[in-house]
Amino acid sequence: MKPRIESNFTVSQQVKFAFGKPYLPCKSEFLLNNSRSAMLLALRALQLPAGTGVGMMAYNCHTVMNAIEQADYTPVFVDVDDNLKIDIYDLKRKADGMSALIVTHLFGIVNDVRHIKELFPDMIILEDCAHAYGIENLFGDFATFSIGQGKLPSIGDGGLLVVLNDKYHGRVLSFYDNLPDYSLAQSMKLFVRLLLRSWMNSCIIYGWFTLPLKQKRPIASGKETIVLKKMCRGISAIYAVEKSRIPAIIEHRKQKAKEMRALLSTSDVLQVLVGINVFMLVVKSGHTKDIQKVLHRNGIDSATHFANALLWAKEFGYQKGSCPNIEKMMNCLLMVPTY
Repeated sequence: MKPRIESNFTVSQQVKFAFGKPYLPCKSEFLLNNSRSAMLLALRALQLPAGTGVGMMAYNCHTVMNAIEQADYTPVFVDVDDNLKIDIYDLKRKADGMSALIVTHLFGIVNDVRHIKELFPDMIILEDCAHAYGIENLFGDFATFSIGQGKLPSIGDGGLLVVLNDKYHGRVLSFYDNLPDYSLAQSMKLFVRLLLRSWMNSCIIYGWFTLPLKQKRPIASGKETIVLKKMCRGISAIYAVEKSRIPAIIEHRKQKAKEMRALLSTSDVLQVLVGINVFMLVVKSGHTKDIQKVLHRNGIDSATHFANALLWAKEFGYQKGSCPNIEKMMNCLLMVPTY
């Protein structure tokens, strides 16, 4: 069975990890161990008073909530609209309670950050592009990207912070210079973990072993400690080579998306949302279980990504009813792989 997320760690990537030359970032780029670390580094560089409200979309990964909390700020949850973009009307209602805003381009569905900047010119904006590699225009003060397994590109544990406002460059640099590198032992441990994850998510193993194992796991807490590190040299070496292939990867996914949409041509589907890079197809339906069965018969795994988003959010102070649209939509979402 084809897993919902791509977690390959090819022989070519293994060789690059061990022997390749690391990626050389430009002045505005900072290479971190993952996207959540990039986000935490950016938030700390703001140096806002403790407890300051930082806005975020309620439908999100728990790592965003952790980054805000560990920077000593308070999450302010904003609703999403029917297209999984930030709800501008809800943002207007809650803007007075925040000094910064994290705008997540969920599944490559790009928000109009320029418009948000026009509405709130004094708001510090961090664009979360963990699902939106390939985005052409950035209008925030920071942008974070992920190149972790399961993302696009799917390389390994790695993230990039791009500083778009020179005002914060010196602060980020001073924090970054004091971050630890991966030790040899930690690099070897990462190599083994990537290899194991790749094996467990291979089409041969996934359906009969990994998926049943995942389904039996209890819901994990959203709280976790983000460990800030510089990017592993091996991951940087893979990225140095793979970066040039990303446009071709996106074109391949667009073609696969057409095939998936043809497979999903059923009256049960209300809407299919497609992002810039077709990271995943987002299917909206009142009959997600029936669609999952169709996909399962065709050897394709599907599920609601961030299915526990609101449960996680409650651990960080979310109050039921404060984001009614996503509360209503949660049971109607299904994500389909396109790789």
